[in-house]
Amino acid sequence: MAIWWNNLTAYGQIAFAIAISATFVMIIFLVLMLFGVENDNSFDDGADDISDAEDLFNDEPLGQFSGLRVLTLRGALAFLGIGGWGALIFEPITGSIWSTVIGIVLGALAAVLLAYALRVAMKLESSGNLDYDNAIGQTATVYLRIPKKRTGKGKVTLTIQERFIEIDAITDEEEEIPNKCLVEVIGIENKTTLIVKIKK
Repeated sequence: MAIWWNNLTAYGQIAFAIAISATFVMIIFLVLMLFGVENDNSFDDGADDISDAEDLFNDEPLGQFSGLRVLTLRGALAFLGIGGWGALIFEPITGSIWSTVIGIVLGALAAVLLAYALRVAMKLESSGNLDYDNAIGQTATVYLRIPKKRTGKGKVTLTIQERFIEIDAITDEEEEIPNKCLVEVIGIENKTTLIVKIKK
């Protein structure tokens, strides 16, 4: 191990340190999720200081294009892990500049694919025997801002029938409801869209 490490360039050592650290943290999170210690909401949200950036990334018009939750703790770990390994592998072949470019591309692709996979998984989880009528009267948290007076859809997260889900939401409020705001579900439209109001 020491010989292999010493044979790496300074760039390679940095790439390896980033890749192994991100991979290690990701594995810890995955193990915690398997044992039910960590839930989807906290893992996605990460620190409060990235919530605004996360909302901007997924807001209109990008939200209409994909709605993917990329700018999250998961996405950052995937980006650093895959990007770091890619840079480390390609550095002896292409040099540090091109290996950095390749690492960034691979990391970004990994983050987007992970977000897409989680989105599909959440939709599968939220389908099936869920009765959205059970959401009426419950408190939800706004994930993507909800435009005022039904001029567009946002997204909220809440627990229905012991399942944590993300679902479309609209409102009749005079002002848009911002990210992280608590709302009350007062009705359902088109079976899979909640009607909400700001929780007093």
